[in-house]
Amino acid sequence: MGNKVKDWLKKTVPVVQSLERRVAESYWQAATTGDSRYEEEYTTALGGLRRFYADPQLFSRLQSFRESNIEDAQLRRQLDVLYMEAAMVQMPEEDIQAITQLEAQIERSFIHHRAEFRGTPVTDNELKEILKDETDTYKRKDAWKASKQIGKRVAPLLRELVKRRNQAAQRQGYQDYYEMALKLSELDEGLLFSLLEDLKIKTDQPFADLKKELDKQVADRFGLLPEGVRPWHYVDPFFQEAPPVFSRELALDAHFEGRSLEELAIRTFREIGLFVEEILDCSDLYERKGKSQHAFCLDIDREGDVRILCNLHGNGYWMGTLLHELGHAVYDRYHNQSLPYLLRKPAHIAVTEAVAMLMGRLVRDPEWLTKVAEFPKDQMEAVKEALQKQTALDMLVFLRWCLVMVHFERELYRNPDGDLNTCWWDMVEQYQFVPRPETRNAPDWAAKIHLGTAPVYYQNYLLGELTASQIFHAMQKETGAEGHPLVNNPDAGAFLRERIFHQGAALPWGEMLKMATGSKLTAHHFIQQFVPEPADEAKPRRVPKEKADR
Repeated sequence: MGNKVKDWLKKTVPVVQSLERRVAESYWQAATTGDSRYEEEYTTALGGLRRFYADPQLFSRLQSFRESNIEDAQLRRQLDVLYMEAAMVQMPEEDIQAITQLEAQIERSFIHHRAEFRGTPVTDNELKEILKDETDTYKRKDAWKASKQIGKRVAPLLRELVKRRNQAAQRQGYQDYYEMALKLSELDEGLLFSLLEDLKIKTDQPFADLKKELDKQVADRFGLLPEGVRPWHYVDPFFQEAPPVFSRELALDAHFEGRSLEELAIRTFREIGLFVEEILDCSDLYERKGKSQHAFCLDIDREGDVRILCNLHGNGYWMGTLLHELGHAVYDRYHNQSLPYLLRKPAHIAVTEAVAMLMGRLVRDPEWLTKVAEFPKDQMEAVKEALQKQTALDMLVFLRWCLVMVHFERELYRNPDGDLNTCWWDMVEQYQFVPRPETRNAPDWAAKIHLGTAPVYYQNYLLGELTASQIFHAMQKETGAEGHPLVNNPDAGAFLRERIFHQGAALPWGEMLKMATGSKLTAHHFIQQFVPEPADEAKPRRVPKEKADR
């Protein structure tokens, strides 16, 4: 049977490789040009790949092979990887066509959309500048509302897309698409939400403490009481990133203005023994009309053609984003080419996110800022404590935002016709402690591109943060680094290459992580690294044992 499987894979894998390359190349062209011709090519290519996987004969053959007794672990793993891809699209032709068209329509809407701010079309970067610098509350509110305009446009498409996805999943016996997507990405829904609840409980009070300080500073800036702070008073429209209230004196944006972010990134990776020049040479890094306003990394062929898309500006946000996307890119670029094509990819989305997050975190690290970004040491000493506090705030703000997205997306698939506008703000208030705007009833949830184009993905960001801290801890211990293990430490690059990149998808990701770091996934290292102790007055009072027993 092993030989039979090998012969079948020899015929099947080249077809997969060709189809996937066509999808990647057409997506790249569509995202970088906004040309409708490439958008149509991408839609056609994606539909072709899905039709290939949806073939009942292929799926039946996969099921039969997987049920047979195959001793070769690498062969079994290739079948598992193919099976998970094929099971996601077991649906009739009309569903494939409808889902692919809806996804493409939503993607196009985001690529071409330019919000209207007080009668003028503006880019996402321009809206961010307004929310960063503007002190007029009414202008800020208008800018915040403008950032949500796309939601009204795509919400009906997104509801229809969710229902179509659910129908396809239910035909296979799943409750909904959400359950199917988690299972087929090797995630247990019960364990995931148990972990989320544990994180919520452990961060409720520390987040409340930091947000109380944040809101006081934000309120002072606008002449408000803290209870008067609303979503538009923050810099990020979704409050997924914290404003630099504690590290404002660091003036990161001013430090990166006029600098070559690419050169700083090249130096960062070179000093840990990884090289990104070829990646940057074939990437698309600067803003222009028609181009996607987002950032991503794309492995075109699993043979070394790896590209990133950014819209760089000389500020801390884009410095961190560039390092983040290059983190994805080096994972793809340094695959073990001796692995079979199907296994020549990250072990899991959460693991490639972890590597990207490890690199993106550097923009807030004092050692990287002084040694690589050449921030004056005397100034750093003066703001080091504030920067540490800001980093904790950044992490908790993002973690709590992830809780919103993951819980909301599950509800979206459970009840796509429900009152999602209210559901969204219920969760924002519950997890982010941000009050909903009075009398607002709009599909603000639909303004988040991931819900349409990267479904059931957001938990991977949260798992990625936990995994990043676990890898960081293991790397620090393994390499014996006295300072930050990712600053001027070639052993760090060797650790990543050998323990993570070269493993590809040869093992289920939980097994790979345990082999790389010495333990299964845990939140312990993230909590230890970033979550401060609750304020003294917030700590629970000790109760004598005899009273507690009663």
